[in-house]
Amino acid sequence: MLRFTSLTIENFGPFKGSQTIDLTDEDGVSIIWGNNGRGKTTLLNIFRYALFGKIQNRRGIVKDLYLISNIESRSEDNYGFKVILRMTSEGKNYELTRQYKIRNGVIKPTKNDDYEQVVYLKEDGAILSGAMCDHVLNTIMPEQVSRFFLFDGELLQEYEELLMDHTDAGAKIKESIEKILGVPVLTNGAIDVESVLGDYRTAKTRAAQNNQRTMQIGAKIDVLDAKLQVHRAEFERLRNELSTELNNRNILEDKLQQSERIRGLLADAKALELSIEEKKARREGLLTSISTITKEAWKGLISSRASIELSVIDEQAKELEEKERKQNTAEHFLEEMRQAIEKKHCQLCDQDIKDDLLPYLKERVNRTESDFGGLTFEETRMLHSLRNRKNILMGMIYPSSKEKLEIYEEQLDTVTVEISQAERQLKTVSEDIDRYGDIDGLTELTQQHAQSLAKINNLEEGKRNESAIIAETQSSLATLDGQLNRNASGTGLLLAMRKVELCEQIHKIFEKGIDAYREKLKKDVEQDATAIFLKISNDPDYIKLEINDNYGLNMVHTSGEKVPFRSAGFEHIVALSLISALHKNAPLRGPIIMDSPFGRLDPIHKDKITKALPSMSEQIVLLAYTHEIDEQTARATLGSSLKKEYRLERQTSFFTRIESQ
Repeated sequence: MLRFTSLTIENFGPFKGSQTIDLTDEDGVSIIWGNNGRGKTTLLNIFRYALFGKIQNRRGIVKDLYLISNIESRSEDNYGFKVILRMTSEGKNYELTRQYKIRNGVIKPTKNDDYEQVVYLKEDGAILSGAMCDHVLNTIMPEQVSRFFLFDGELLQEYEELLMDHTDAGAKIKESIEKILGVPVLTNGAIDVESVLGDYRTAKTRAAQNNQRTMQIGAKIDVLDAKLQVHRAEFERLRNELSTELNNRNILEDKLQQSERIRGLLADAKALELSIEEKKARREGLLTSISTITKEAWKGLISSRASIELSVIDEQAKELEEKERKQNTAEHFLEEMRQAIEKKHCQLCDQDIKDDLLPYLKERVNRTESDFGGLTFEETRMLHSLRNRKNILMGMIYPSSKEKLEIYEEQLDTVTVEISQAERQLKTVSEDIDRYGDIDGLTELTQQHAQSLAKINNLEEGKRNESAIIAETQSSLATLDGQLNRNASGTGLLLAMRKVELCEQIHKIFEKGIDAYREKLKKDVEQDATAIFLKISNDPDYIKLEINDNYGLNMVHTSGEKVPFRSAGFEHIVALSLISALHKNAPLRGPIIMDSPFGRLDPIHKDKITKALPSMSEQIVLLAYTHEIDEQTARATLGSSLKKEYRLERQTSFFTRIESQ
């Protein structure tokens, strides 16, 4: 088993100077505590760099390694960085040194080419050759399976791809899983047998071409076989190009993500420009309204005078209008009385009038007519004159422009201030944009990303087409091969056929062995993953994990139903269960280094996972930010399994010190 015993870091990222972490050679858990931004993820990358010479972020491989050296050290003209990883494996002690140092003759390095990478490996004190160094490193920790030893909480959700069919990411993870489980030992044998089988089939085709009865069949097989090889080669080319393009897409997306700040600034600038245009248009509208009101200000003066005159006329007409109203009321009443006398029936009370009352009513009507004469001629003429003057004055009354003018001026002051503020903000944003330099490159980057996506679609379509052609050609070859077998004769052809048949049987044995081994591995992984899942899960309704062909794990409910959509927290729990099961069933065992795996979990799940850590691997290095898990609870839960504790302490913005607890 591989075990890391210590790590020495020199000027790597925030770790200024030379600092060492002692991991001991005992089974158990080591915890390195640190707040966000103090270097936990950098530590994970330091292990990756030491083993593989690569630094990886969440979108792919970091290529600008010269930027990794400590900023304060660079300012002191101390360039480059170095990592020394000490480890044991199969009873041997190893010391791996990987250094990124400036080339001779370079005074102030500014790019990758100004540096050279030096690596050497000591085995029990003796320095190994370059080729032997690569061989040993690839043996004790193959890069293809490193995802199961070095991972962070965010990358745990990659394993959800295993639940989806025909995804590139899922296929790559499955391939890595089978490598850690030792499946390639059998698959490589099958590949070798298949290569020999191809040679035997070629020999069989040639023998058929030399036979009079099978000459034409052999020729057709030869043509189809050549076609098959061409399309297989094209399929492989497309697959490799697709893999390269997927990496390119990840790099472009990483750059796009890094340019998110400038894109945000550009969006802010555009929004501010549109806002300023809108406010200026509103200001012009207010100025136009104010100008219009000012031009008609004379109407306000006339309106004021007319209002005064109108009040005088209203007062003069009031008495005459009251007299007129009474006259109209009396006339209406008298008319109703005359109708009642004439018809001897009162419409108001709906009763007949007795004859002895008629003289009284007639006398009353006559008296009322003489008592109420209404408006005189002069009064009527005066009232008519007053009403005409009132109508004329009403037409000279205009709404007050003073209030409107005050409102418009207040709005104008407000929008002017808003324009000034927006212009100042735009100036600040523009200055920030200018500091980023080449903005045109962003457009080009977006275009490159779009082109990459289009290329990926084309390559995937090409793979599907080639796969269809290969399947069709293989079917035709199988038909011709059947015809050849039925018509075979002659010692040479029959011998070639027996060799092909024997090799095919051996190949089938390998295939069956691979299938049986895979099924056994999947069953074992499923059982072990379920066991750890039941330990760390807090929901009794989820009774087991069920594995699929890609080694993806579905949660199964007590009802027997698979959970179709699981939370990010449960995704973490399932992924950790899978990793633990893989370590239990893998021929290759080694330390697990995990960065912030508890971020989306509740306290109960955190406690359960902490308790289960020692059972996941003999050596666990946990990188946790402060309060991600409770320190005292973690110590009590782990007990004697907790071997080492370190804390990442901030010295300056660019300097973190590793302190033993």
